[in-house]
Amino acid sequence: MKRVSKKPKISLQEAEKHYQSSRENYQVDSGESLLAYYRDKHPNYYRVLSENV
Repeated sequence: MKRVSKKPKISLQEAEKHYQSSRENYQVDSGESLLAYYRDKHPNYYRVLSENV
């Protein structure tokens, strides 16, 4: 996983919208969960969502 040194300038609403759009395009062909996929592919958005759970 990549380390992101700067805090992302992404709003919670923007992160939620991005997650929902990624969810629509996510294929369950592999054993990888959506959250694991999202964490690896979009770390900035994932961080915003995880900080606001």
